[in-house]
Amino acid sequence: MLLKVLIEELSMHLGLSAERDVLTMVHRCKHEGLAFLTLTLPILSDALESGIESGRFTCPTNFSGHGSLPRFLGGFFKRVFSSTGELLDEPCHDSIYAIRQISRFFKKLKKDCTPLREKDAIQSFIDVEAELRLMTSVITNRKDHYLDKISGILWTQVFPEFDGNSLICRHGPGVTADRLGHNGRYTISKWHDRAELTFPSDLHCFPNYWEAAGYGEGESSGESGIEYLGVGEEPAVRVVFVPKTLKAPRVIAIEPSHVQYMQQGLMSHVVRTLETHRLTKHSVRFTDQTVNQRLAHQSSKDRRLATLDLKDASDRVHLALVQRIFKSTSLLEYLEDSRSLHAELPDGRSVILSKFASMGSAMCFPVEAMVFYTLLLTAMHSQDGKRPTTLSIERYSALIDIYGDDLIVPVEYVDTIVDTLEAYSLRVNIRKSFRFSQFRESCGGDFFAGTDVKPVYLREEPLDDRRAWTASTCMSLASTSDQFYMKGLWKTCQFIRDMLQEGSKTPIPRSRRPGAGLRFHSLLFDTNCYYNNDLHRFEQRRITYDPLRKEDHIDGQGLPCLLKWGQSTSTRVRDCSRPQVGGEPYLHEGKVPYDSGSLLGLRPRLHLLTPERLEDDGVQSDPIKLSTLYGLLGRVHGSVEETEPLDFTSSVKRGSFKSKYRWQAC
Repeated sequence: MLLKVLIEELSMHLGLSAERDVLTMVHRCKHEGLAFLTLTLPILSDALESGIESGRFTCPTNFSGHGSLPRFLGGFFKRVFSSTGELLDEPCHDSIYAIRQISRFFKKLKKDCTPLREKDAIQSFIDVEAELRLMTSVITNRKDHYLDKISGILWTQVFPEFDGNSLICRHGPGVTADRLGHNGRYTISKWHDRAELTFPSDLHCFPNYWEAAGYGEGESSGESGIEYLGVGEEPAVRVVFVPKTLKAPRVIAIEPSHVQYMQQGLMSHVVRTLETHRLTKHSVRFTDQTVNQRLAHQSSKDRRLATLDLKDASDRVHLALVQRIFKSTSLLEYLEDSRSLHAELPDGRSVILSKFASMGSAMCFPVEAMVFYTLLLTAMHSQDGKRPTTLSIERYSALIDIYGDDLIVPVEYVDTIVDTLEAYSLRVNIRKSFRFSQFRESCGGDFFAGTDVKPVYLREEPLDDRRAWTASTCMSLASTSDQFYMKGLWKTCQFIRDMLQEGSKTPIPRSRRPGAGLRFHSLLFDTNCYYNNDLHRFEQRRITYDPLRKEDHIDGQGLPCLLKWGQSTSTRVRDCSRPQVGGEPYLHEGKVPYDSGSLLGLRPRLHLLTPERLEDDGVQSDPIKLSTLYGLLGRVHGSVEETEPLDFTSSVKRGSFKSKYRWQAC
């Protein structure tokens, strides 16, 4: 019924008769079920976009044709293509939107794929790994002067002398392979042996060195210490499926909590650097998609830029390619040490990863953007025969825009760029890449000749039984109705709102202002308002859905609390700003201010803790704790000749994102 109303309204707007289209849709839905809406109909939209790009439409075999055009939605197609399939000189923009809206409406419905399609997704994951494994020697030994020269010039300037001590590791919002809660992750019980030099555990796993000395080194997992894992003992990433379309699920890899802990800290630093450095800030973006959308909109009119989309972009970034691009930088060892080495598939099989990282890794998105940026610069320099320099890289960077796997490049470089990308095991999705026509698609923005033709997608299936609707269903349908409202399809919008209102026991208000709760957007009205005499304002009663919260206690666990909130265990802190009396620093209550050298990024002078100073802190009487502390200091910095005391009880204040150094000079 919902699709029927949509077809009728769109045909009414364009002055067409859609009776036969509705009958065909009802008949095929009755015999083919939901598969017709989610799998078959989107093929019609893909054929439309391919016909616009090539200038000639080819009717898919899933639909009966009348000449070169399909009978279903034939009235709309006749306003875009001639009877022989040729693109009209002035195709109807509204008809293009109508075809895409009808055929894509159910494409992204959030439902699990069939087991057979999930099995095909697993096999595709394995096939990509096998292909990458065969390409290892090709990528390593391929002679490419432009790639090596550009990589050396570009990334040694963007990441000069990478200082890992300034990283602040943190946990992300997603799930982890070891299924730990958000608070439980702060009890770090495992750490990679190979990552100890780049991500030292005494710096990242404890709030301060006093706690690190107390917990010891090299002990077994649990409350007594950290278990250091060799290469053969490292846990695998857990490969899972998440809904994308019913044609194929999205395959992601869930990282172990301590690996994600490293990746999040490294990702924050890399993203911040890329978005601020003069050689990358105009081309590589991670937070603003509107730039790509604006360029796609403009290019749909002047055709100066092409939009490219990569197939399986995350899974095809080869580790050998990453090593070759960043071999001249100190960033490479951090990238290698923070990635997982193997993956566990849903069927229990284990696969050694030849790719850098799957989607799900915090470093997947930044690394793939840097790799694509390097390859685009390589292709453009190669085509023009330009010798790579800092000035040439800066000039070409103004022509490139990258957001993930959405690339926008000048049309004249497309052929060379495609050849360069595919030479390094990447695949360009030709069906979603556009350069010849007036159609452009990038970062969720779809445009034809300057007209927005992006369809509205139905995310949740509106079941006939209203009692089966969840809070997610109600909020999703309300959002869908608002999108139709803003596009002027008010009949379809009202049909969805009537369904929601019927299943709700409380009236759903209309509102001109956004806010929490279930509401319908309106440009004119605010309904169901009452005046609050205490606050002297009008308020609106709305249904609010509170998320179910799972208990995740952290009370009584000292180390996780300190690591999460960055509180110090001691109030006896040395004041670096006051003069020393009798050779000892003056003690006071409060925080240790950073000295000018630390604020300027200079490394403070290292001092060795003396036994005399340890008597005041109660460590001298505990030989085990004292030997552990000296072993901890020696493991990190080796032997140090100085004999002045250190401040190791001050908090690193992880939550404040300030500069952090391993030692504070007194």
